[in-house]
Amino acid sequence: MGSLKTVCAFLLAAVALAATEVSTGAILGPAYDQRAFYVRSSPRATWLKTCSGPEYLPEAAGKLMNLRLAQALFHDEWMTEQPFDPGANTDAVIAALDFYKRHGVLMVNVSLQGGQAGYELKVNGIRRENGYRFGREKGTHVSAFWPDGRLKPEWLARLERLLHAADRHGMIVNLIYFYQGQDELFDSTKSIHRAADNVTDWLIAKNFRNVIIDVANEYDIGPRWDFDQYIPQNIIPLVDEVRERFQKARFHVPVTVSSGGRMRYPQSIMGQTDIVLLHGNGRNPQEKARRAGELSEVARPVLMNEDDNGRESTLENLKLELASCDIFFRQASGWGYMPWAQAQRFPFRYLPGPEAVVRDDMPEKERDMAYFHAVLDHIAGLVMRKRPD
Repeated sequence: MGSLKTVCAFLLAAVALAATEVSTGAILGPAYDQRAFYVRSSPRATWLKTCSGPEYLPEAAGKLMNLRLAQALFHDEWMTEQPFDPGANTDAVIAALDFYKRHGVLMVNVSLQGGQAGYELKVNGIRRENGYRFGREKGTHVSAFWPDGRLKPEWLARLERLLHAADRHGMIVNLIYFYQGQDELFDSTKSIHRAADNVTDWLIAKNFRNVIIDVANEYDIGPRWDFDQYIPQNIIPLVDEVRERFQKARFHVPVTVSSGGRMRYPQSIMGQTDIVLLHGNGRNPQEKARRAGELSEVARPVLMNEDDNGRESTLENLKLELASCDIFFRQASGWGYMPWAQAQRFPFRYLPGPEAVVRDDMPEKERDMAYFHAVLDHIAGLVMRKRPD
């Protein structure tokens, strides 16, 4: 019996150590491709470029295609106009992971403070402004943090389920800490630092290695950040502080911040982040190609992890979407689609429709979901040797 207990303990320890881990060539050292993403299945395994198995096309090696699912952990504590089950919402994301993975998507982007939920009377029967600053009657309260920076257990439970599920699929979670619509809920700037420390320490204690940290979503959009723009003004100390928490850990995950749609990323920020993380919202493919070219010599991954090429699911916008995808797949380290009408705007839908053919004369909801499927099929065509059924 004692021997059996020893074997079981050993197996449990092995399972605990086995985890999808993500890094970059720039972090791993000069022997690696500096602009590529790498993964391994356990601390003793060899680092391999992402998308480098036999099921992937060779051009996809080192790339990271992703989806922005900012609302995957969502709970608006002030929204009572319609019923909403936060746990079921996260479970719906988990149920969609296999579909995403089969289409070449290795990362989902989720937020600890949500995102623009698209409340609109004619769309979902809700009239609320995007932000905590508008108050209980008119605004939104979406945050994994209490005002003093403590973590909410129910948010952590949802995040833990999602991280474990992503790990089982060999996938990565791009975890956004702060969002400009919710930073006002903190009771002080010290609480912002406390919040960043607390969630980072939680990731370390739980041994979650399949994470890329985005300390502040669109850090450079200025006036929308509260406390006199404290987060944008102190973004480098915040990034350094998060990275320093890993000094005594057994691992280190990439730490970065994302730009707004103007794709600005100054040298001062670039020198302190592990990934150049861009949003391309509202920019045409020509602007994106030019920006990708300007960043072609940067010795770290350049990833567009959010792109919005028009919120109407028209054929014209789909062309822009696919062109933008091609640019950052071929000229940079990957591209991320923001399915606005499907998974960003309430009520959230995480699986596309059964068809991938988009026609402008389709009913809007049907067209939205076909559009989502068409984008995923396009990603699969760039990444996978065999397109999924």
